[in-house]
Amino acid sequence: MNSTSTFQFAIYMIFGALILQFFPISGHWIFLKPNFLLLVMIAWMLYFPDQYGIEFAVIMGIFADFIFVSTLGLHILLFSVCGLILIFFHRIVVYLQLIHRIILVFLMILLVEFMRLTFDKTLDKSASIEDILFLAIISALFWIPLDKFVGHFYSRQK
Repeated sequence: MNSTSTFQFAIYMIFGALILQFFPISGHWIFLKPNFLLLVMIAWMLYFPDQYGIEFAVIMGIFADFIFVSTLGLHILLFSVCGLILIFFHRIVVYLQLIHRIILVFLMILLVEFMRLTFDKTLDKSASIEDILFLAIISALFWIPLDKFVGHFYSRQK
């Protein structure tokens, strides 16, 4: 399988993540909505760091900055840090079992959300720490089908 076919499916997944990110949710559930762009970025960078490197993380961060109407560069920084961790540990992580990858994603979501909370508090924005744990659990559960889908392409390419 060549890189153009994985690129096509990555574009489809980004489009799906954008649709899910714009899907309206009301009430308290809005704070528990996963960052689907971050999950797609993690899935593709985990398995294909040579094709989807730090540039991919920056592009996804730009999308997230515009979608979340945040300070320009905040999500670029968050996604880049997450991407660098994935690139650094790529050789180890792809051989882990699914439960270990779920725990890794859970910890990465916690890291990103704590970093975002820190930036929000620095800018005197209202921020809450109560929902971060539940958001990380929900994000890790949403990441399972993404892992299976991208892992299928990785196993076909090997």
